[in-house]
Parts: sequence; C-alpha cells; structure tokens
Amino acid sequence: MARLLTPLPRHSISPGQYGELQVLLTLEDGLSDAYALFHSVEFQRLGAEGEQHGELDIVLVNQSGDVLLMEVKCGAVDVRAEGIFKTYKGATRNVVGQVSLQYGALRSRLSGAGLPVQVSHLLVLPDAQAATTTVQWPRERIVDSTQIENLLGCIREILGPGLPGGDTQQRVLEFFANRLRIVPDVSALAGRLETVHTKLSAGLATWVPRVTSPSGVIRVVATAGSGKTQLALRLLRQADALQRRAAYFCFNRALADHMGRIAPVRTIAQTWHEYALGVGRSKNLAVDLDQPGAFEQISSYCIAALQECTADLDLIVLDEMQDLQADWVQALLSRLRPDGQAVLLEDPSQRLYTDREEFDIPGAVTVATMENFRSPRVLVQLINALRLTDSEVEPMSVHDGVLSDPIVYRSTDEIAPCTAQGIRRCIERGFAIGDIAVISMRGRERSELLNLERLGDWSLRRFTGTFGEGGEAIWHPGELLIDSVRRFKGQAAPAIVLTECDLAGWDALTRHLLFVGLTRARMHLEWVISESSERLLQKTFVAPDSA
Repeated sequence: MARLLTPLPRHSISPGQYGELQVLLTLEDGLSDAYALFHSVEFQRLGAEGEQHGELDIVLVNQSGDVLLMEVKCGAVDVRAEGIFKTYKGATRNVVGQVSLQYGALRSRLSGAGLPVQVSHLLVLPDAQAATTTVQWPRERIVDSTQIENLLGCIREILGPGLPGGDTQQRVLEFFANRLRIVPDVSALAGRLETVHTKLSAGLATWVPRVTSPSGVIRVVATAGSGKTQLALRLLRQADALQRRAAYFCFNRALADHMGRIAPVRTIAQTWHEYALGVGRSKNLAVDLDQPGAFEQISSYCIAALQECTADLDLIVLDEMQDLQADWVQALLSRLRPDGQAVLLEDPSQRLYTDREEFDIPGAVTVATMENFRSPRVLVQLINALRLTDSEVEPMSVHDGVLSDPIVYRSTDEIAPCTAQGIRRCIERGFAIGDIAVISMRGRERSELLNLERLGDWSLRRFTGTFGEGGEAIWHPGELLIDSVRRFKGQAAPAIVLTECDLAGWDALTRHLLFVGLTRARMHLEWVISESSERLLQKTFVAPDSA
C-alpha cells in the first residue's frame, strides 16, 4: 500500500472532488509502499506575468525521488485537435495551459532546491473519452474512461518504483511537505473530515433500506465507525416523512438522549428501562427505583404488559443490541405491525455487560461489515495489533492520524495532571476545547475525575448522576466535556483523551471497553494509562508485520 501523506480534502466534497478522492484511494490501495502520495499541493511562482498560484491534484514520488504530477478532471471534458478544455460554471478553461503551468513551476522549484529529479505528468479523465488526438498533449500521457481500469499499470510504466538508497526521496518528500498549506483551524478540518466520513460510510444507509426480509427483521452486525448511526437516522427520517410510526430503543441513556436530539421530533427515542418505566407508570405500577431489583421488576412487568398490547409501530430501530436482553428484544418486536420493519444494530466487540449473551432472532436477515470509516487509520491498526476484535477491522478513513506515546501515571495522584497533559497535547495540535472530550475507563463511583468541577485550567461539563422531573439528565455546566466510556458509547468527538486506563487483566470486558474508548476519536487520541497497563499492553501488542 502506498503512503498517503496528505489524505484530507481541503474543502467540502463536491461530485468532482469525490471522483478525485476515489482516484486517490485507488492509488493508495493499489500501489506498493515504494510510492508516496500527496494530495492538493498548493504552489506559487513569480514570473513576468506576476505571482501565479495553482494546485496539484495528486503528486506521486517513488523511491528514487522521481515525481509524477497527476491532474484529475472528472465530469465532461472537451478533447479537440487544438487542445483539451473543461467548463467551470460557464467559463471554459484550457487544461493544457493549466498543466503546463504546474509542470514548469514544479520543475523550476525542484531544480532551485537542488533536486534535479525526473518530473513527469499524467492527465486522468475518469468520465471522458479522448477520441481525438491533440497536438498539444501526448496521447500516451492521458488515461481516459476507457483506460481507467488500467490506471495503476499506466502509472508503473511512467513512474516505476525506483531504486532505494540515498536521501533524495526523503528530500523530495520534505520539499512537498513544506509547500503544503497547513490549516491552523483543526475544528474546520474536523468538519471537512466529518463530511468525507459521512459520504464514504453511507453504504449501510444506502443498501440496508433496499434489503428485504420475509420476517421484516434485518440484523446489522457492524463495527464502530461503519455508519450505523447514519443508517438509523435515514430510516427514522424516511418513516417520519411517510407519516409512519417509528421508535428507537437502546440501553444507554446518553445515546438515547443524543438520538432524541437529532432524530425527527415525532420519533420515540428511549432506553429499554425508560420505556418499561413509562409502561409501568401508565398502569399505575408503584416502583421505588432505589430498591434492589427495581429495574428487573419494571422489565418483567413491561414484558408481560406487551403480550396483551396491539402492534402499533411501522418501524423499530434497536441500537447497540448487544447490550439488550433477549426477552426485552422479543417484547419490543411484538409492537411491530405485520407489514412493518425492524432493524437491529449491534457490534459484539462493544458488549459491556457481562450478563448479556448472544441470541438468535428467528427469520432475521443479517448484514455484516468490519469497515471503519470514522477512526484514524493508525488507531484501527492499533486495535488490530491489540486484537481487540475477533475479526480484523478494515481502516477506511481518509485520515491517517498520528499515534502519540501514552502518558503513563504511577499513582492515582498523577491521574489528573497526566490527563491535563493529554488535553494540552490536543490543544497544541490545534483542537479547540469544544472539540475535545475526556473519556474515563472508570465509572463515577471509582473515578478520580468524573466528580471534579475543574481539571487543570478548565471547568468540567459532566453528568451529575441525577435526572430532572421530566427524566432529562442534569449536567454540571463547564467548558470541557468529561464522561465515562459506558455513557459515551455511540458518540464521538474530533479529539479524545482516554484516561484512567488501569487494566486489571485481559478479559473480554476489558478488551470491549478499550475498543469502545479507542473508537470514539474521529481525528486524534491521547491515552493516559497506568504503569501496569503499559506492561500488559506491551505483552499483548502484536506488530502488524508479524500478526
């Protein structure tokens, strides 16, 4: 696999840019690690006509340091005998002139930097056919729609892998890295990345609604970051637009509250116990939630009550089903009308309750995927190296990310300052405080942090453990979000500080907690771990090339 050194688009993705991104990913997957890739390289040149600016779509560098400049023109392109032209918003531009400017500028700049390497160029037309020969551009340096399947072969003919040795390649890589525009606002970058993630992970939301099941039940077994939330939202919004009765259920209260904020206002979004309590109260059931066994009591009552109810829902979405009991699921499915649909979303690697067991849903059609579009690729590689899942997760994000060294604490007194250090690391990388979430591997009862009002220089926005009269969670106001892994499951943030990682052993629950924590980060993760956890992880880690 080629090294993709600048994987992020600089703007929100348009159809043309999406096609360019697809070419980029094809090169990354299909070329060997002898090649390095840059994307959207900006340049400027001072000449007789003044200062000229431009952008190189894709730059390939081989082991010898030789360079191939690729210009990708998606959509309709007019190839005439007198040249190649592309129309943008009513204005026709000469593609040959554009590429000639790029080629000349880069040859001049490389030579000026003491890098007399070979520079070649290639025009890629994924959606157009170059049926006419043009005197201004050699045909062998055009890959059109009839040749796009052989793009990798064309590249290898023009720019072979080269010979390793010397420092020329590294100097060329540094040359291009130094000429990239660095985006100081990481929050804006996170927004662009989220746009790309949403588009790339739309597979579940696109295909699952087209799947038919005789029973009306579809079971989606999908890893973190695969697009389960997108799928749930699409289904709920479609049902609402058709004025069909829909409901969303899960186990985690924070997740239900989150979905309640983003789902259509008429959609029911509740936890199982919240729903069961409502059923009990509607029947005047007196329940003291402070008494042992109260939740088991309301669950049993709700299951019995639903056996006598008429089916009333056209759509049921059960999220994080690995956290639900089999009898709860069957009770909720009894609310489904004969022509209704139920979509059950689950990830066995996120099962956080030891009393939950796997169970079958008779007649359900299963769709499975291990593609993670959300997490940085380095985090997915870490997850696979630690063998946190039964099957390897496929890294599908366009963001490589950087894996920081863990911050190790020796005693509980060091947890808070070490966590503050992790927060500062995120800020130094350009993240705003609102982009950062501190996530603890411990619950409120055992945590050194979740009951604090301040951590370092920042006030903490945290769940108080209490609820209002309407059932809403009560939060302590603050500028920095802090929560537990269990409560934050199903959510994500651009930067995560995963803290209070004191792993007593390497059982299934520990691996699942760690997997959930690591997959909450969209762009960057800082990791605060104990000394004993560091030793345990070192013993467990399997290098990717020896796995």
